[in-house]
Amino acid sequence: MDYAEFGKTYTFEEYWELELQSVERHEFVNGKILIVPGVTQKHNFITINLGIALKSALKNRSFHVFTSSVKLEIEPKKDYTYPDVCVAAKEGNNPDDLLITNAILVVEVLSEGTKLYDKVDKFLRYKKLPTLQYYILVDTDTVFVDVYCKQPDGEHWEDNIYTQITDTIHLPLLDIKLDLQDIYQDLLFH
Repeated sequence: MDYAEFGKTYTFEEYWELELQSVERHEFVNGKILIVPGVTQKHNFITINLGIALKSALKNRSFHVFTSSVKLEIEPKKDYTYPDVCVAAKEGNNPDDLLITNAILVVEVLSEGTKLYDKVDKFLRYKKLPTLQYYILVDTDTVFVDVYCKQPDGEHWEDNIYTQITDTIHLPLLDIKLDLQDIYQDLLFH
């Protein structure tokens, strides 16, 4: 059901009520409702691979790994989205809740239609999360992973780009490593 009327502004309560009834997922950004588009098989492979790799790397630690069906609150009653993958501290999350608020790591898997949106607009939104330490962009068409890490001053972000299938990403604040081979498993970029 597409209920997002062009130009209409919705209250959070209207959005929440409609979202609970919808079979599709929708973002909510300052009164505007945006449909979350479908994804390709490549996108799905990468999302699953990342979820598995993060879950394995964080085994027996105080973190949850979520995939694209769990809503992330960026600003209460103003900004909600569905990251492709995110990691949040277990503390402060109730498994019965429909959303999370304390993401530490967010991953967006890029597609041709969302690259610019994910790299610019979404990143500006995600930066508002005080708990966020990592923002990772993963390309579906080539081996390309861009990892942004919040700097100690809390204002600036440093990025590192990985383009070799043999590269390993080190995330020191979580004390984990992710191999690009695992992220791109099932894809023929070798």
